[in-house]
Amino acid sequence: MKLFVLASAIPFKRHDQPGVTAVNIVLFELLRGLLEVGHQLTFQIIFNEFRSNPDLTVAEQQEIHGLSNMGVRILPQLGKTDYFVYESTSTPWKKMQRLARFLSGQANMRAFYPTIQARYIIEKRVDEVNPDAILSVWSPEGLAATHGLSRRPRIAYQGDVDFAPAESRLSDRMLFPATTKQDGHGTAVKTLLHYMRTRYELMEFKRAHFTLMSQVDLITNVTASNAEIYRRCSRHQRSIYIRNTWSDPGIPNMSLGDWNDREKNGRQPIKIIGHVGYLNSTGSIYGLKFLLVDLMPYLEKVMGGLDYQIHIIGGGEITPSLRPYLRHDRIVLRGYVQDLDQELRSCRVLLLLNNAGTYQAAYTRHLVAWAMGLCLVVHANSKRAIPEINHAENALAGTTPDEVARMIFLAVSNPELNARVRKGGRTTYEQYFTPLVVVETLSKEIEGVVNGAGAK
Repeated sequence: MKLFVLASAIPFKRHDQPGVTAVNIVLFELLRGLLEVGHQLTFQIIFNEFRSNPDLTVAEQQEIHGLSNMGVRILPQLGKTDYFVYESTSTPWKKMQRLARFLSGQANMRAFYPTIQARYIIEKRVDEVNPDAILSVWSPEGLAATHGLSRRPRIAYQGDVDFAPAESRLSDRMLFPATTKQDGHGTAVKTLLHYMRTRYELMEFKRAHFTLMSQVDLITNVTASNAEIYRRCSRHQRSIYIRNTWSDPGIPNMSLGDWNDREKNGRQPIKIIGHVGYLNSTGSIYGLKFLLVDLMPYLEKVMGGLDYQIHIIGGGEITPSLRPYLRHDRIVLRGYVQDLDQELRSCRVLLLLNNAGTYQAAYTRHLVAWAMGLCLVVHANSKRAIPEINHAENALAGTTPDEVARMIFLAVSNPELNARVRKGGRTTYEQYFTPLVVVETLSKEIEGVVNGAGAK
């Protein structure tokens, strides 16, 4: 089957390059897997308007060359200058037009999805390739650029619900101060007006997003709870949970000996990684708030006389309201680390608490932990995003801060339980989340849509 694949990122097979995110790695694994199961791939990169330079870096060129050698047909990348036409919306007349369109029920697609302007370029390229289906991988830009193309099935491999981070930030304005007026001397009226304008823009964004997704033939979600959101809010009959994936590091050594010996000999405190990821993203702030504000007081009591450290790994600046809580004897703020894999292997427990807030996601770090055979402790909300989480089998889960504190204590003090969670996580990864398992499921769903069995 011939597939026309669109993405907004460069596929990378390694994650040790600066700026490489989980999206890059997942994209590479999906492309490689689709080739392995027999599909012919044409790959189109379409950068969003925030990337000022569409030219590929040397590292990106090397990765693209590697894809080409694997048999992927690579089309010239598209950047902002190829499709974006600026149009001022700040005049009173334009604002009135925009409001009138909103009140009449129209979606302001161009304001939130500028790559919709690339449709005619993409349509021409699609027609030249003549694929059986169009697949967008974690790419709002790709979906927008193919919006309205109806002659071939369109499939979305979907990560977030696009507006969900903004919606959560607006609902928790004390935790996310950037959503409120910060001039230091603004009046209450100005703050209210700012909030109302932001709320109105969010409503526009939601309408545009559901309009975009309603015309997709199949939505394959990496987050289980998102599948229901699309079925309910855009009345989409073909929105399914298909799982995320991650590169297989091979069968890990899940022995507890190395770090256990070091800790017993008193050379190191117990190493707990409390957070991995950019510090100011939506999920990170929820997770860090739960860790620093809610969890630490309980953890201090539960851990008793144990010597331990909580390592926080990731670049960026933490939100101002949480900065005072970093001044804790047990907290070690690491910033960016050169060898993340080594840091993960050397920890006794990995915490993933990002789902403690209103924003839910199937963070790839769950899969990283399982693939590497780590002992994972999560907030119980993660099960909404990843139903394969099984408490005390492949992760330890808690809802309240005292529950999570007790799970951490069990993980560091009970070697048998720690080992069982590690082995259970690796088994779960092998059964459900390897690239080949996910690609085979995705391939069957695509074939069903192309053959008419899965039409929305």
